[in-house]
Amino acid sequence: MNDFKLDRNGWFGIADEEWINPVSTCLLIIDMQNYDASREWAIIGTSGTGTPVESSDYYYSRIDEVVVPAIQKVLIFFREHGLTVIHTVFASRFESAPDMPRLWKYRFRQHAEDSGRRFDPYYGNEEMQVIASLAPVPGELVLTKVTGSAFLSTSLDTILRRKKITSLVVCGAWGNSCVEDTVRTGCDLGYLVTYMMDGTVSPDEEYHAASVRVLGGMYCQVRSSRWIIELLKKGRSFHD
Repeated sequence: MNDFKLDRNGWFGIADEEWINPVSTCLLIIDMQNYDASREWAIIGTSGTGTPVESSDYYYSRIDEVVVPAIQKVLIFFREHGLTVIHTVFASRFESAPDMPRLWKYRFRQHAEDSGRRFDPYYGNEEMQVIASLAPVPGELVLTKVTGSAFLSTSLDTILRRKKITSLVVCGAWGNSCVEDTVRTGCDLGYLVTYMMDGTVSPDEEYHAASVRVLGGMYCQVRSSRWIIELLKKGRSFHD
């Protein structure tokens, strides 16, 4: 990855087109699954999440009214222009999830005990699938991960480098957990990461604000879906 083109008006003084351009940018949608992005499954408020029941309405309203519409807009643009889209799901491809760290497996059991519903982190189960409104289309990769960071338990880095991807637009759930873990690792691996502020959800406003503050001050730029689309429109070349 080459030296950056600089612009004092850009985030960290790096030019906008370095952060995002149509040729070398991937949209990475983190863990927008039924179990944690669908009100029907109601994970918020279970002891496994460490969140109070009263945060449930904020969380699911933000997903339905802000996050999903924002991701859909950017996703449509990427699809229409043949740009790279990758989804991740927090799940194991093996029954009983033998590859998942003990803490995460324990917390899934807590979700199940508190809610009275099944929360089994096996990819074949309904709760582990991407929500219908953001469902992958043919040609879009879906990577299963068993760690917070999408880089630590998948071949994401290898895939991106072979595609000559140097920058990421990251969104999804949760902003203060798996999204944040992925942003930090991506930064350490040399990628320029854009955190889609309106395409990300955390359990409450305080978590979201803290994540934005820390990441935006140290690891990535924080931008809206509208800003991302407008910058991509300025790009001169697209994948065939």
